[in-house]
Amino acid sequence: MTFVTVALLMLAFVASGADRESYRCQFFQAYLEGDMSQWLQWAEEIEAEYPGDREWILLALQARYGLIGYYFGTEQNGKIKPVLKDADRRLEELLDRHPNDARLLSLQSAFQAFKIGLAMYKAPFLGPKAEASVQQALKLDPKEPMAWLEAGNSLYNRPALFGGDKQQAIEAYKKSLALFESKDEACNYLKVLVQVFIMKGYYETGQRELYQSTRQLLEKKYGQLPWLDDFLPSTILD
Repeated sequence: MTFVTVALLMLAFVASGADRESYRCQFFQAYLEGDMSQWLQWAEEIEAEYPGDREWILLALQARYGLIGYYFGTEQNGKIKPVLKDADRRLEELLDRHPNDARLLSLQSAFQAFKIGLAMYKAPFLGPKAEASVQQALKLDPKEPMAWLEAGNSLYNRPALFGGDKQQAIEAYKKSLALFESKDEACNYLKVLVQVFIMKGYYETGQRELYQSTRQLLEKKYGQLPWLDDFLPSTILD
């Protein structure tokens, strides 16, 4: 999707009053450009304007999810804790009202994993909780793409001794991507993120031909992504 296409979609959404889609496209375009400088501001605007609205707060939570991952990947760990703390609070408020929401449970698993990334000594306590959240999400809705994304992250980042398996993670990411692609969403940065995780998985498991073909497909779809090379060596559990 080109910049012009995204810009036209944003204008159309604004003109039609579909503000949520306009925000979604802002996040999407900024992600493609590798410019996350306004993500927190946009998330906070949404949270202030639409407190308690499940769809809006979910959009803000997914933005915070992406921003925290970006901070880990760019070694800006000092910025993570306040963003994560606020996200965790808002997520728990939503889960109190929607305890069987697979997307929210998937984010709960992700936030627990982020806490482990900040303090590895918490892994024995939070690791099982993160795994339970994602398994509950998959049980409630096997077609929830975020659940497969987090199942993949769990497999990818755990040591092999504790059940980690990068190849199985790639397969989980593929399931996530197929489910994201089945949804009619014009601007969804998570769909790009999953493709990047698949590419990274191929790179780090030595499957260079698949890495190259996946990268070429990404760049054909979305143009040159200036941050791809910086992304490859990063992991939240370094």
